[in-house]
Amino acid sequence: MALTGWLPSVLKRAVYRLKGYKIGKKVHLGFGSVVIGDDVSIGDHSSISFLSYIRGKQIRIGEHVQIGATTFIDTPILEIGDGSKINEQVFVGGLQFPDSKLVIGRNCQIMQMSFLNPARSITIGDDSGIGGDCLLFGHTSWLSQLEGYAVDFESIEIGKSVSLSWRVFVLPGAKIGDGAVIGADSLVNHSIPPRCLAIGYPARVVSKFPDFPKDLSVDEKAGLFENMVREMILFFGGSGLVCEGTGPQYTVSKPRRRGLMGRRIWRLQVDGRTSRASGQVGTPGAAANVLLSFADIPASERRELKSRGTIWFDVENKERSALTNDLAEEVALFLRRYGIRFFRIKG
Repeated sequence: MALTGWLPSVLKRAVYRLKGYKIGKKVHLGFGSVVIGDDVSIGDHSSISFLSYIRGKQIRIGEHVQIGATTFIDTPILEIGDGSKINEQVFVGGLQFPDSKLVIGRNCQIMQMSFLNPARSITIGDDSGIGGDCLLFGHTSWLSQLEGYAVDFESIEIGKSVSLSWRVFVLPGAKIGDGAVIGADSLVNHSIPPRCLAIGYPARVVSKFPDFPKDLSVDEKAGLFENMVREMILFFGGSGLVCEGTGPQYTVSKPRRRGLMGRRIWRLQVDGRTSRASGQVGTPGAAANVLLSFADIPASERRELKSRGTIWFDVENKERSALTNDLAEEVALFLRRYGIRFFRIKG
């Protein structure tokens, strides 16, 4: 299997399929990367970068997952949800048990140089982020228990939409509630309640809802969204895209690679309404390639948009269509900087 790592991606996929691995469409397996397991599945459009090593008895990697270069993952049970990303030089391993597991939800990200030890299990909920240089340790085992020293092997539970800043140390048995933020250089050795800000060594709650996070009105959210769109258009223009229009419709084009004639052109429509009347899909007669809607897009409208071939983003629900193109990926990437990550919806 080590020699398989040096094969090009297309041959590596073929070898893995012969071994019984379930490899989805458009999966990229970088030069020198290796996946070893008894029961392995990798979803569509996922990628494992060069010199990364993944080993386990049961490996489940979802769709649109990215695993960065020189990352090492060695745990019996591994589950990574759709759209999640593990950056470069992340280490998962250490002292474990035959049933140890790491479960990462959808749209999560683990930044570079972090060390995770799922001695029992580490569970990370959807849409959560682990900053760089973080330590998640599932055991305290070094000195002899027979000499009176504590030895612990406990699970770590991190809820949904949790943010761990850089250099956070999480100890065995810690539980962090949904929507909590842990400040940089903090130590978590107990339970942290949902929707709060905790900092310190050990971490303690210094602010909580409704002061943190701030409770915004619909109009305040709409104003922030308008500013995001304005900055997005300026950003696109500064990064090589040509943006024409003043809203709600824009024409966005990108020069083709050297030697190719013409340019790629997309139509972007932004719907900043705070609610959408049933049956109204954007502007009548508009033929948008990408629709970015502030308000909820009902299922009937989503079906209509799909029939038109229009890619849609629903900011209120943080959902997007499964269809994509280069402009849609640029929109999704830009809005991530404001903490808005979209879950792909099939069908």
